[in-house]
Amino acid sequence: MKTVILLAVYNGEKHLPAQLASLQAQTDPDFTVLYQDDGSSDRSGELLAGVSAADPRFQPGREAGRRLGPAGNFLSLLRQADADYVLLCDQDDLWEPNKLACLRQAMSAAETRWGKDLPLLVHSDCMLVSEEGQTLESSFFRHQGWDPEAVTLPRLLVQNNVTGCTLMMNRPLAKLAAAHGRAKDLFMHDWFIALTAAAFGRIVFLDEALTRYRQHGENAVGASRKGLLARGFSALKHMKKAKRRILLTYTHTLVFRKLYEGMLPPEADRLTAAYLETRRMPKLRRIRAVRALGCRMQSPVTRLGQIFFG
Repeated sequence: MKTVILLAVYNGEKHLPAQLASLQAQTDPDFTVLYQDDGSSDRSGELLAGVSAADPRFQPGREAGRRLGPAGNFLSLLRQADADYVLLCDQDDLWEPNKLACLRQAMSAAETRWGKDLPLLVHSDCMLVSEEGQTLESSFFRHQGWDPEAVTLPRLLVQNNVTGCTLMMNRPLAKLAAAHGRAKDLFMHDWFIALTAAAFGRIVFLDEALTRYRQHGENAVGASRKGLLARGFSALKHMKKAKRRILLTYTHTLVFRKLYEGMLPPEADRLTAAYLETRRMPKLRRIRAVRALGCRMQSPVTRLGQIFFG
C-alpha cells in the first residue's frame, strides 16, 4: 500500500525542522512526503531541499511558488497524489511517532468493514501546544466541546470537527476531493473533505491525540484560546459574528451542492437541499425543521447558539 503525506509550506522555517524530524521519526517508515512551498520568502525552500537531498522519501510538488494559499496548496498537492492512503500535514505541527501506524491500522479496519471502493476518512484527536511546544490542552475535542459521534452528514453540515492535520483519506475519497474541490469556493479544505466523506462514504474517529497542534499568531486557522462557556458568553456579546457563523453553514452547503452537482447520492442530495430550504422558514419552524433533519451542533453551548442565532 502506497502512503503519501502532503506537506504544504509557506514561510515556515521557524517550526519546519521540528515537523520534518517528527515525520522522519515515524515508527511506520513506509511513506512518501510530497511537499510544496507556496512562494516563501524565508529559508523554507532551502530546508525542504536539504531534507529531500538526504531522504529520498521527500519529493517536491510541481506547482511550487504559485502562491495558491493554504487550501489551494493542499488541493494542488492532492491532485498530484497517486496513493492508496493520503494524509495532510501542516508545517508547524508535530506528529507523534505512532501517528501514521495508528491511522493506517484504523483505515485498514474500515476498509475491511466497508470495502476499499468506498470513500473513507479516518481522523484523530490532537493536543494543543504553545509556540514553544508546551501542552495547553491534552484534547482538542474536549477543549472545543466536539462530539466524537458526529461523523454523519447532518452533524457535519452545521459544525465541522475534522481537522486537516489529523486525517487520512483512502484513494476513492482523495480522488473525489481532488476532482471537485476548488479553493476559491471553500471556507477551508478540511470541512469540504469531511462533507465529501460523509456524503459518499464513511468517517471513523480515532480517540487518540496523535498530533501536537501548535498554536501561534500565524495559524491559518487555529483553536480558540477561550473555554467553551467563555466562547458562549462571547457569542452573546457579538451576535452579528455568531449569526454569520450560522449563515456560513448555509453558504458552505450551497457551495458543496454546486461542486457535486448531479453527483450526490440520493440521501445526501435530499438532506442538503432540505437544510438549505430551512433558511427561508420562520424561526420557530426553522428550529423544528433543522432538528428533524438531525443537523445538531456538537455541544450544549453551540446547540443553544444554533437556536438563538440560527
